[in-house]
Amino acid sequence: MTCSLSKEFSISSITSVENEFITKYLPLADGNAVKVYLYGLYLCSHPEFDKSINEIALDLSLTEDIVRACFLYWQQEGLVDILCNDPLQVVYYSPKSAFVVKPKKYKPEKYSEFTKAVQEVLPNRMISTNEYTEYFNFMETYGIKPDAMLLIIKYCVELKGADINYKYINATAKNFASKGLIKLEQIQDELSSYFVHSTQIANILSALSISRKPDIEDKQLFDKWTDELSFEYENILFAAKTLKKGSIKKLDDFILELYSLKCFSKEEIEEYSLKKKQVYDLTLRINKALSIYVDVIAPEIDNFVSKWITFGFDDQTLLLIANYCFKTGKNTLQQMDELVNKLKDGGSITFSSVGDFFESQKKNDEFIKKFLSILGLTRNPTPWDRDNLHIWKSWNFSDEMIVKAAELSAGKTSAVAYMNSILSNWKNKGLFNVSETENLSSSTNSQEEYNREYERRRTIALSKSQKNIEKAMEIDGFSKLYERTFSIEKDLAVAEVSENDELLKTLEIEKQNLLEKIENMLSKFNLTFRDLSPRYMCEKCNDTGYVGTHRCDCFDKK
Repeated sequence: MTCSLSKEFSISSITSVENEFITKYLPLADGNAVKVYLYGLYLCSHPEFDKSINEIALDLSLTEDIVRACFLYWQQEGLVDILCNDPLQVVYYSPKSAFVVKPKKYKPEKYSEFTKAVQEVLPNRMISTNEYTEYFNFMETYGIKPDAMLLIIKYCVELKGADINYKYINATAKNFASKGLIKLEQIQDELSSYFVHSTQIANILSALSISRKPDIEDKQLFDKWTDELSFEYENILFAAKTLKKGSIKKLDDFILELYSLKCFSKEEIEEYSLKKKQVYDLTLRINKALSIYVDVIAPEIDNFVSKWITFGFDDQTLLLIANYCFKTGKNTLQQMDELVNKLKDGGSITFSSVGDFFESQKKNDEFIKKFLSILGLTRNPTPWDRDNLHIWKSWNFSDEMIVKAAELSAGKTSAVAYMNSILSNWKNKGLFNVSETENLSSSTNSQEEYNREYERRRTIALSKSQKNIEKAMEIDGFSKLYERTFSIEKDLAVAEVSENDELLKTLEIEKQNLLEKIENMLSKFNLTFRDLSPRYMCEKCNDTGYVGTHRCDCFDKK
């Protein structure tokens, strides 16, 4: 066959599909019809491929009759025009300028027997001329004989009753035609197969609590499950009973899920369904423990619970973690996920090891409360307190030394920070036993001197940076750029968390350009961007840090 483009349809190196086809025509078309349309469109863009209808059928794994029926369908829709049947020649029209097929007039005697038979099949209403014309058009377009069309109508009446709308009949007829079933014998074979399996399909629908009669679409799915996916009827029925209630689409999704996991037998389906139900029930129990409720639980299973199970956590352990999260105020699945990952990375996966971890956390919190009480603080431990304790322990300080540092820090402003500076001072001096700190007065005096000097430099640094900012704000346009330096950091954090690499790259380029503009503006005043941040410098080692975040190790030795 040959395909050609109408004048308004331009040739390009790619096969273009207009959006109107996707939005208006594709949703209503059969899968085979879409395949044929797209392949024909591809041939239009490559006229050097002069393929016969037989070659096209082989390329698409279809029969010649189906290919012809599909082109007839698109001709009826106004997207193509069949110029010649042998060899088949088709011209494509743009969906935007698709022609409307005008109803043809037929001689009454041509379909007189057909019209009489149809009225007998549909005795509850008087069939209009317009309805007859629709049937005539369809038969003429697809080459279906009256007896074959009548058989389709009888099938539809059997399925839906005598009050059935003619649009449903035409849609069903198109379904047959799109598969190349246009002859009486072909339709008889298809319906015979349908009626043979109708009882089985009805049982499947009943298992899903669906009360309607089976239709041809159900039969097509049944054929897919049995012929293409190799499931036996008994196992399909068992899968439907496992779902208990749902749509035929839900069963189809479940069958495809089973196929992907290679679960074909009743035993395999039962085992998988049981595990799936257990995970579902576990997720509900975790939600209850966290005191949360969601309408759709599937995303929670996919994103969290299934992953935790693959880590090796069992039900009892996950519920223990959920209860701990609720008690500590981490009552979201995201927060629980963070803890689960932390436990996994630390090797705590079993119930006993997780219990030991929580017990150590409890003991640590009790100890934190103890030194906070010594400091004169009545609040509960915070993650910052826990991080500090972890650091102090990593410095090899005993509980006794930490308590001693707390006693020396009691009543001080920012007592925990003061306590941290004492322990840092002791670490640098190699003092790890209380007996080694007997002369604590001089050590304390040195520490107080250390903090007084730090506060002095901090005050100077803050004042200097503030003056620099005020000076920079006088530059035209600087204020807007400076504010953006803060908001872009938030945008970068969001992009990184959401793993939006494209946005992250764009923001990084924007940040680089932003800093370059700022540096150019500031250079005119002999300033740099760093001059806008409060900094101090150790006069001994020239180690520079930003106020509140850094002190050099030798600062107290000055």
